[in-house]
Amino acid sequence: MRNFAFLAVLFIMGCNPISDRKQPIPSLQRLAQMDLKLNGKQLAEVYCGNCHLQPKPEILDLATWENHVLPDMRLRMGLILAEDLGRVMPEDKGVPEGIYSEVPLIKEGDWEKLKEYYIQNAPATPNPQDRKMVPAQGIPGFNIEVPSFGFSYPSLTTLLDVDSSGTIWIGHRHHKLFQLDVQHGFRVKDSVHTPVAPVKMNWRAGDQFELLSMGLMDPANDSVGTLQSYHRKDEDWVGEDILEGLIRPVDWAAADLNGDGLEDLIVSQFGDHVGKLSVHYAAKDGSHREQVIKALPGARKVEVLDFDGDGDLDLIGLMTQAREGVFLWENKGNENFVENPLLEFHPAFGASDFQLKDMDQDGELDLILVNGDNADLSQVLKNYHGVRIFLNKDEGFVESWFYPMYGASGLEVDDFDGDGDQDIVVISFFPDKTQTPEESLIYFQGRGTMSFKPFVPDVDLGLNAMLIKKGDVDQDGDQDVLIGLFEFEDLFKSTERAWKPIVLLRNNSL
Repeated sequence: MRNFAFLAVLFIMGCNPISDRKQPIPSLQRLAQMDLKLNGKQLAEVYCGNCHLQPKPEILDLATWENHVLPDMRLRMGLILAEDLGRVMPEDKGVPEGIYSEVPLIKEGDWEKLKEYYIQNAPATPNPQDRKMVPAQGIPGFNIEVPSFGFSYPSLTTLLDVDSSGTIWIGHRHHKLFQLDVQHGFRVKDSVHTPVAPVKMNWRAGDQFELLSMGLMDPANDSVGTLQSYHRKDEDWVGEDILEGLIRPVDWAAADLNGDGLEDLIVSQFGDHVGKLSVHYAAKDGSHREQVIKALPGARKVEVLDFDGDGDLDLIGLMTQAREGVFLWENKGNENFVENPLLEFHPAFGASDFQLKDMDQDGELDLILVNGDNADLSQVLKNYHGVRIFLNKDEGFVESWFYPMYGASGLEVDDFDGDGDQDIVVISFFPDKTQTPEESLIYFQGRGTMSFKPFVPDVDLGLNAMLIKKGDVDQDGDQDVLIGLFEFEDLFKSTERAWKPIVLLRNNSL
């Protein structure tokens, strides 16, 4: 049996990349039992490619591979070495069982060859960005306002929303939701206490909204996230639970997915080591029944639309956390979804946000994506971080435009200047602070089909830009842009600075 299995591996280890092969790679358990006479590159294909798209050595520098990523990969495969003595192990950090194998899934000799492949081929320092158009200073059509409030409070924004009246809502890490009256000098009009840090609102008719709260904002596997419905009662806001026990949720949407006339809930539970994308089907009595669509951490965002044109609603979602990609879950009826990967990325790609818009004016929805998450094992500048447009072609979504931008983390797409084509505003939560001009915020003005000119603010705002949200704040018919600020230093000590939660880009184009 072992010889037969080894021949199967040799057959799989042909000249084509893993993504082109028809035969599945043997499981890690089977690989651990085989006598694999493979070199380091081949071992990387079968081992790294077993769980996710195989990363190339050049995506990270030597020190990051050697000191951070490779040791964690080895521990995940259950290979404990003498060098681990005295080290804090995953179980000591509260990592759930099953994430790190309790038995070795790779032989020490094979591990050394795999490790050497990455060490020998990784660059000494992170590769630089490709040449690009340098942003011009001064964002055309927008005035930049930084409202400051007459009291000290940590600037730890976790939610931004603009309701139909132009009122701004700001969520705060310290379990608060603030309502701002923009027409009277950005004064705080109201506040709501929330059970945990709020991340997304959905407005209903009248003074009613639904609020998703993520629980612990820092990486965690706790199930304390909630979805609540709020309504006015006298002078207070009253919240009622819709869903509880969510695993660090970050996004949700509502739609009737099974055609029963009731609105179902699609929740992206990012988690940390565990998480999931789930549909919660509504019942007439107000209860919900969960269906797990994808049982992996890193569910980031979902768009609901009839993508295949068959009359029912499909899901297009972004998954992160190592097994990164954009996926279509095609609705086949009877609560049956079939997964099709639209785009797949290597595990250090850092996908953060996406939108669907027709960018080339051919009547098809294209995909605009930013990648720049840089908070895990590889906190180095990455030349592949940035903004990408994938055009919707017969052969699938094809990357057709890329602008390098360190730490790109959020975007809004709209015809902000009213000239008939789409513009893009992108923020970076992990910029290169030494870059000139700094690129924490870039406005890409559309100049015709698939042509963009970048602009940055002409003043140093010192942004720690966590969130971005468009909305008609001043009710003049165009889309303004809000940037939510998150100051790292406010996490660890009390502040005496005036509260500065947002930056407003007031649109004066129309």
